[in-house]
Amino acid sequence: MPSVVAAAVALALAATACGGGGDSSASDASDAPVRQGGAITIPLPVESRALDPFVASYTATADGSRMAALYDFLVMLDPKTGEVSPRIAESLEPDATGKVWTLRLRPNVTFTDGTPYDAAAVKANWEAHADPAMKSLRRGLVTGVTTEATGPLELRITLATPNLSFDRTVAYGLSFIASPTAFRADPAGFGAKPVGAGPFKLKDWVRGDHQTMVRNPGYWQAGLPHLDQVTFKTVADNQQILSAIATGQADLTVTSDGQAGAQAEEKKLKADTTQVDGGQFFLFNLKRAPFDDPRARRAIALAVNAEDLTKSLFSGQVKPGRGVFRENSTLVDPAVPQQPGYDRAEAQRLFDELAAEGKPVNFTFLTQQHATARKTAEYMQSRINQYNNAHMEIEALEIGAYITKGLVNRDFQAQNYGMWQADPDPAYDTLFRSTSTSNYGGYANPAVDRALDAARAAATPEARKQAYTDLVREIAKDLPVWVWQEATTSTVYRTQLTGVSLVNEGQLIMDQIGLKS
Repeated sequence: MPSVVAAAVALALAATACGGGGDSSASDASDAPVRQGGAITIPLPVESRALDPFVASYTATADGSRMAALYDFLVMLDPKTGEVSPRIAESLEPDATGKVWTLRLRPNVTFTDGTPYDAAAVKANWEAHADPAMKSLRRGLVTGVTTEATGPLELRITLATPNLSFDRTVAYGLSFIASPTAFRADPAGFGAKPVGAGPFKLKDWVRGDHQTMVRNPGYWQAGLPHLDQVTFKTVADNQQILSAIATGQADLTVTSDGQAGAQAEEKKLKADTTQVDGGQFFLFNLKRAPFDDPRARRAIALAVNAEDLTKSLFSGQVKPGRGVFRENSTLVDPAVPQQPGYDRAEAQRLFDELAAEGKPVNFTFLTQQHATARKTAEYMQSRINQYNNAHMEIEALEIGAYITKGLVNRDFQAQNYGMWQADPDPAYDTLFRSTSTSNYGGYANPAVDRALDAARAAATPEARKQAYTDLVREIAKDLPVWVWQEATTSTVYRTQLTGVSLVNEGQLIMDQIGLKS
């Protein structure tokens, strides 16, 4: 399941905006000659909780690239094509049904402590995710999954139910593999002393300030990484990050701030922006009034003009939301609306109808104590409170309290929620499936469960598209969420860098980054 912490960390940052921005291509830099050696600094807005595969946040603006540096990828997903490609894996292939998968690994890969990176290591990691004692945030991804090492470099994976998209689940949450020797020796301390097989290894970590990672001399790809050292700095403010890059105090960042592309251009920096699924959501609690009534949810979706919101707050530099799938998605039929558009008259009619039944739409909106998150909530409040029989209050909490109240205790009527997904599976399966522990709003629709099953069983792109079109048709009817802002992930970097590109939801391929010769 997508982790509560990961989702909330993303929210805390992405309260800054996601959508729009520049679209200059990282391939320009990737084609430039690269010199060996050198060091760069990558500021990111969030400090790591830990650097192990079990409790670290994999989000782009948190630990995603830190994990890529330390562990590399088993497989990875291209967010622009939606294709999964092997990395340390040689292949990951299903049988005809998608119930049994076979993973084959490259030979002669080792962790930095000398432990072989083999089928037994992958098996040990996935079993650790499933072990309640590890408190893994990816535990839901391995529920019902059994593994058998059928050879030193081959793992047979049997799923509880067929899933022809399981490779996307692996890319999403099971691709970072740690040395089982190291985490078994010190389960409690491993997160501060990580051992992986990635291009870099941890040299020092001053909490709240920086992590220094140095070249792994035993890295499995000869001649890589290009850099000798990478320092990840913790800098909470996005504007400070961009200023540091512009003045040469830092080199590169990953952000979900939809304004980053335009701001990078102003500062004469490079920006590569990828549109992904998800965005900023108005997440309703369907188990609590007033949003246990679908008319109340629809009234809110009709009441706020998302296009005006993005113009007013972000100078039109971010895109208004059209639904849970990106506007240009090939996975849904564009003729099927994902959510209703702004309609002030119909919103008022629904507010009046509910009030006549003794159910006025009065509620509190839970959000984060972040300047942009608060500003966005206040905009929505000002618009909703203009209607008769509707009233919105705001509860803004620091991120820890927000996680506990909204995502752990589910103590909310409506809340700000964000997702950035290169592929809808497994994220939407866990958010919308009726039995999912990450279904924070309590949404239950058998037709949605069937659509999610069909998407996983789909053997052709056409069948997958039909399944997800069926999904959005039901979501448009029920409105468990209303998306007000599209999602993007961007890299912003100095022109002296080359080889900058993103995979999955926004993780850097760390061995490719270098300085131009």
